[in-house]
Formats: sequence, structure tokens, C-alpha cells
Amino acid sequence: MTNRDRRDARARAYLVELVEASPLPPPFPDAADEQTGPPPNLHGAAPRGLAVAAATFLLIVGVAAGAAWFALSGRQSGLGTNPVSSGPTSVATVPNRVAVVADDQTVLRGQLWSGDGVGIIVAPGYSDDAADAEVVAESLARSGHTVLFLYPRGHRPSGGLAAADQLPADLRAAVADLLTRGVENVYVVAYRQSATAAIVLAAEPSGLDGVAAVFAYETYEGLDAVTAARMSTAPLLLIGAEGATGLRESAVALAAAAGDTAPTILSARPPAALSGDHFSPKVVRAVLEFVKIEG
Repeated sequence: MTNRDRRDARARAYLVELVEASPLPPPFPDAADEQTGPPPNLHGAAPRGLAVAAATFLLIVGVAAGAAWFALSGRQSGLGTNPVSSGPTSVATVPNRVAVVADDQTVLRGQLWSGDGVGIIVAPGYSDDAADAEVVAESLARSGHTVLFLYPRGHRPSGGLAAADQLPADLRAAVADLLTRGVENVYVVAYRQSATAAIVLAAEPSGLDGVAAVFAYETYEGLDAVTAARMSTAPLLLIGAEGATGLRESAVALAAAAGDTAPTILSARPPAALSGDHFSPKVVRAVLEFVKIEG
């Protein structure tokens, strides 16, 4: 994707956010529901109605265009639709809904907590870990960081169809988007299939400062995390777990491929509790320590 294409994608994402947040009514309301008296004289009503509708439509387009220009010109300096504070750390308790446009123009949805200059993308995979990942995102946001929770393509409210081979590019688009929001460092915390994709992305010059791969697969539908771990240009935190088939073994194998890191293996309390409410706090602690060391 060229720089011009990326600017166009960002502009489209801003416009999606602005339209969804607009308090203005649609330009063509159903007037039939509003009639309470006798039928009006329709002579000349159609031209006047079209003129009013056209004027309303132009007003909405003008407001959206002005707001989009403001977002495009101001986001880098913290003046955009989701500013990041440059002063003392402020923790956003309620996230903003945001849009990220992928390379193929698929609109990916997310939630953004604005915080300090450390940006963290949290991405669930296609397994049943979205709720756990969201708990982790909220906890990281309470620590004061800027956190983007990204819904993978094919999972509502994101668009498109589930496609593992597109996940690295989708994460790359999220990194580029987060860098326009005033952050200085970007980390990815990803689960399972997205974790495998994040390791693949870490082998590219993507601007990442680190990847925390939670329960990553060594390979998945053409994504080869083992080879990518050997070539990674970003630090890796490889998190596995006891008590579930493959979670520990994959983390150990990926750490061996990376060569300069030891896996973090989360222990399950008896009888091998694997619920997110048990693992999520441990993932948060490991990620915060990782960000602190690498930052």
C-alpha cells in the first residue's frame, strides 16, 4: 500500500467514525408518519421537498467534510477525533468506537481507550477468547496506556470474511492507524490465530516495539510463526499455559526459534482452571512488565 493509499484509508476510517457519531437526522425522513391533518395541496410540494432534502444533504456533507479535514490535519498533534493527552496520564474509562481500513478496504472495527504515548493493540483470534482479550484491553487501559481493541475481520462488528492470511496485514493497518493518534511506541497483544499473525508481522519492518503472543500456534493456515520468530525484528513475549493441549508446547517451540527469549508459561490452578478470569490478570501482569522492560 502506497502512502497515498494509506492516507485515503485513514480518511475513509475517519469518515466512518464521524458518520456513526453524527447526531444529525437522516436527510430524507419519512414524512408520511408525521401527517396528522388533511392531505396538503401537493402542487409544487415535490420541488420544495427536494430542495429542502438537497439542502439538508449538502449541510451534512459539509459538516462531515470539515470534520474529516480537522481530523486529518489534527490527529497527529492530538487534535483529532480521539486525542491522546500529552500532559499527565489520563485514563479513559469509556472507549470510543473507531474504524480501521485494511489494505483491501475492509472496514475493521475497534474500541479505543486514549491514554499515554504507549500504544497497545489487543487482538483476539478466531477462537473463544474475545471476552478474555477485552478484559485484558480494559485492564491495560486502566494502567494509563492508549489501547486499541481490534475485532478481527469476519467477526462483528468488523466487516469482511474470516481469513487468516489477511490477519498480518490487518494488524499492520492497525499499527499505522494507532501511530496517527499521537503514540510513540506500539505493541501488539494478540491471541491464538492473531498471535501467530502478529509474530509473522514482527518479522517485517512494521514499526512495532514488541509483540506479546498469547497461546499462539506454530503454524496456522499458511502462517508460519516458527520461521517468523527466527527473523523477528521486534522483541517477543511468548505466553503459553499449563493444562491445555499444545499451549505450553507451542510457546516453548516459538521461544526456541526466537533464540533470545524464554517462554512465559502460565500455571493453571487445580483442577487445571482455564477460564479467562483466571488467566487474564496473569496476561496483564506479563504484558505490563514486558512493555516496561522494552520501553
